[in-house]
Amino acid sequence: MSEKESKYDVIILGAGIGGLICGTFLAKSGKKVLIIEQHYLPGGYCTAFKRKGFTFDAAVHHIGGCGTWSIVGRCFKELGIEIEFLQLDPMDSLNFPTFSIDVPANLDDYIDLLKTNFVSESNTISAFFKEFVGLYRSTVRSKANELLMKYKDLTYKEMLDMFFTDERLKMVLSAQWGYIGSPPHEASAIGMCQMLVNYLKDGAFYPIGSTQNFADAITQKFIDYGGQIMLSSKVDRIWAKDKLVKGVITDRGKEYRADIFVSNIDPGQAFFKLFDNQKIDESYLHKIRAMKESVSFFLLYLGIDNEIDLKGLKRGFYHTSKDLSFSDNGWFYISVPTRSDATLAPNGKQIITVVVSLKERFDEIEDFDSFREKMTKYTMNYLKTLVPNIQNHIDVVETGTPKTLKRYTLNSQGAAYGWAVTVDQTWSNRLLHTTPFKNLFLAGHWTNPGPGICAVVSSGWRVANMILNN
Repeated sequence: MSEKESKYDVIILGAGIGGLICGTFLAKSGKKVLIIEQHYLPGGYCTAFKRKGFTFDAAVHHIGGCGTWSIVGRCFKELGIEIEFLQLDPMDSLNFPTFSIDVPANLDDYIDLLKTNFVSESNTISAFFKEFVGLYRSTVRSKANELLMKYKDLTYKEMLDMFFTDERLKMVLSAQWGYIGSPPHEASAIGMCQMLVNYLKDGAFYPIGSTQNFADAITQKFIDYGGQIMLSSKVDRIWAKDKLVKGVITDRGKEYRADIFVSNIDPGQAFFKLFDNQKIDESYLHKIRAMKESVSFFLLYLGIDNEIDLKGLKRGFYHTSKDLSFSDNGWFYISVPTRSDATLAPNGKQIITVVVSLKERFDEIEDFDSFREKMTKYTMNYLKTLVPNIQNHIDVVETGTPKTLKRYTLNSQGAAYGWAVTVDQTWSNRLLHTTPFKNLFLAGHWTNPGPGICAVVSSGWRVANMILNN
């Protein structure tokens, strides 16, 4: 950073994927851009770490929308970013106590599979997906229409109830709710649609070399276009005057000014902790105070030797309850990334990563050490039911708790997906890209379209266009 300056066209707070995409579009257009990130790696949750030769994806395990004509694919083409992806097929495996379904990488194939398994609902399945894809296209256009108005106040469960009577089918169509963190009776129909259609129409992709390679590829292109990034640098204060942000001061006392600012960080952190003696519109602060963070997770990372066969361990959701209403929301998301990319582990060894749903919220956990021990035991006991004697083949064990997620992102409550994707916090009810400050914009999963890599790529792209077209 020997070339860093005191004045920029745009300063971006946070090097999550939304901030990186926004900054890269702006830098490509000739703007002088600085990104400031408190972590020592770029990418937000889309990072990786190494232990004893194993490369573990921290929190993102695959990415949707990477096809040539989908959001991530189009974005990378526009920016000239090249990275090798492996399309995952099946896209997911949905596992329940009494049955399972493997989701094909092609939507038409999935529809045919569902019709075969749920013959009595065959015609309704076609009608549902026609409506579901139409709703998704409406969200991409970003303008209210009849379809958006129809579903804007409905939960995903309410949408399914409009089409289906078979509870097992509704359970299958709800089984991937863990990707947005809210169960179907709470999740917005629009929010679920935005996430699920990306995967079902375009499939899931793994960036060869780890999800960190995805973030690094964007970061490198940002630098190639002349952008500057400061890692391990935390913004301590934001100062503003007359409804305009003027500059930021880092925890090292350095001051940087710009004409335009983009916040890709937790809005609660930004507006309640960083602003320096600036009166902010009280109605806007009230809206932020009233919003609820999404859930957090427990994560288990295992480095496994090469002496045990993991071929039977499917990648996907494992729901533990027989309750078709998901009133017991326990699930595990299990992946074996070395099946897609053997270079992630040394000498033919293997990796298992597990994301575990939580009922406890961050502020309900009194002792994180005891919590970590309890959740590790709970997760290992479940893994043993799928892979007997796995405990005898472990080389490396690492864990992550909500406290870990908070430490690396500063997200309040260790939120995994920004604000919860509920009806009252989705679409027009989510924070807008604009703020009470004329030159401050929001990007990332706290704003529209919402959580997930594909969504935050879209968010960063939108904000860049707003700035460039202003």
